[in-house]
Amino acid sequence: MCKPISMVGAEQLLLDTHSLKTVLLDLPSIGSQVVRKAPASYTKIVVKGMTRAEMILKVVMAPHEPPVVFVDNYIKLLADGNPETFQKILDMKGLKRSEQSSMIELFRQRLPAPPSGADGGPALSFNAPTPEQESSRIRKLEKLIKKRL
Repeated sequence: MCKPISMVGAEQLLLDTHSLKTVLLDLPSIGSQVVRKAPASYTKIVVKGMTRAEMILKVVMAPHEPPVVFVDNYIKLLADGNPETFQKILDMKGLKRSEQSSMIELFRQRLPAPPSGADGGPALSFNAPTPEQESSRIRKLEKLIKKRL
């Protein structure tokens, strides 16, 4: 279970996340005499990861009334069909479990239908990366940074 975040706390985290993204994007050229652009793969990984964090915070900051608008906004911004991830967002918003159950049911109803011909696999193909995938991305970033230093 995630701890609730106040609106002010979420706003500050969003500002901090944006600042962190800016620093990470500039990191490969910090201290270098030559101004060079970061490798495209490094930039892509930083932008993708930090944008997801920003989208999570934007969803946490969004009003949860009306519920249909909140659920649709979540699906649009995060593109994550995992009910556990959605529940974590509701926890961060500070919603009680009784409020969450109806929101989760609505979430399940609002998920886009799987493409025709699907074999009954996951509802969405854009689930959050696994911890192993995230760890692999971090290792790739570390290698890119070491090459540049």
